[in-house]
Amino acid sequence: MAKAITHTPERSQTNIANWILLIVSVAMFTVLAISVPHLIGEQGWFHGAQAGEKFLYVALVAYLGASALYGSSVALRRVELFDGAVLLSRSGFLLHTLAILIRWSSSGHAPLSDIYEMVLVFSWAVVAAHTVAEWKLKLTFLGAITLPIAALALILMQVLPGEIRPLVPALQSTWLQIHVTLAMLSYAGFTISFAVALLYLVKDGVTSRSFLSWCAALAVGVYGTIVATCVNGSMALTMAAWDPVAGEKVMLAPRKALMVPLEALGWPFVIALALAIATLALNLVATYSERPENWDKTARWAFLAAVAIQILAIVLLLVNVNGGAHYLAQYSQSFQVRLVDSPFLLAGVATVLFASIAWKVLDWKYDSIAGYLPSRDSLDDLIYKTVAISFPLLTFMIIAGAYWANRTWGSYWSWDPKEDWALITWVTYAGYLHMRLTRGWRGRRSAYFAIIGFGIVMFTFFGVTYLLPGLHAYA
Repeated sequence: MAKAITHTPERSQTNIANWILLIVSVAMFTVLAISVPHLIGEQGWFHGAQAGEKFLYVALVAYLGASALYGSSVALRRVELFDGAVLLSRSGFLLHTLAILIRWSSSGHAPLSDIYEMVLVFSWAVVAAHTVAEWKLKLTFLGAITLPIAALALILMQVLPGEIRPLVPALQSTWLQIHVTLAMLSYAGFTISFAVALLYLVKDGVTSRSFLSWCAALAVGVYGTIVATCVNGSMALTMAAWDPVAGEKVMLAPRKALMVPLEALGWPFVIALALAIATLALNLVATYSERPENWDKTARWAFLAAVAIQILAIVLLLVNVNGGAHYLAQYSQSFQVRLVDSPFLLAGVATVLFASIAWKVLDWKYDSIAGYLPSRDSLDDLIYKTVAISFPLLTFMIIAGAYWANRTWGSYWSWDPKEDWALITWVTYAGYLHMRLTRGWRGRRSAYFAIIGFGIVMFTFFGVTYLLPGLHAYA
């Protein structure tokens, strides 16, 4: 008798890997093909600083593709997925570098003078640190987290004002390059420690249910803030009106912008919030239930529904923002809106969506991912080493900033919000190193500390700029 042909797990994994490669390739090709008219434009590709932005856009597409392949390679342990991810990440990094050099050449100064350029360099530094770690330390799993962070940074850049402007007098100093370069390198290092900390928790057996609760809590925080501050009683999402001629928001009074309601756009955000809250509640019930299986399944379906609504909310937001002016009857006039005035809106929903997709991949192949990672001790040591390398850079950044501030403003320290939060960041990581060296803090406490520290870093870097502007308002 002929022997029956069976589909082995290895063959099945190969088929899935091939399909993932095909889907990612087709998706990237489609996005780039659709973007060709915009990228070339009437004046051609190579036209001043805009050429750098085009390289950056293609780099973003490469990073998104690499993110998908890195996550899939960790889940499926397929070398062809990893090789594809490496190829895309290296290609994106080359294009990213070209974008920086073009902007540097066009502006006549290092691209370190405003929030747009800092995000540009920060994302580059994250990929550079990831590339070195992958090459020298053979950390083949790191890109599953670092590349999505770099991609998120470039997505955020799409709504930040990127016009090249002359340097203000305070920035016309060599200390600008020293101070900001140290900051971006230290922030990139703390990003690596954050990525390793998350992977440590997976290796240490933190359950998929716990990660789901964290993702749902993140969604509740982001969408709750959006609903509370941007959705009115008519379920319209409100955004500040934009004057394209003046290049600024339309103001009704000092610190009071004219808000434009985007009709019926608030519903997806409210539904996404409700589903995230339901997920948290169902997970809580499952934790204390004698038969948690059914509750777990319901919680997962609720969260998947929330992810679908998140995608719908993002699509509708982009369509409405880019769909032209919005007419306001009380002013008998139409007004435009721009995401540049609401960077937290896009950054928040994009971060939640990335985290949600990451949880789904983890839930799909939890045991495979945990088995693929190195030992807990190795990951714990990596957390410590990346913090130990990044902390002196942060220290020198603060010292250089203080010296520069004294030369520019006549004072070493002005208790500016950026300075205060840089100090809070320094104290946080100094506390981590102190507890590590004197009390032997290791394991989950070390991982949680690295995650909290990264959150503080991101608020210092980005949140303070928009929420607590001061002397560093340009950054």
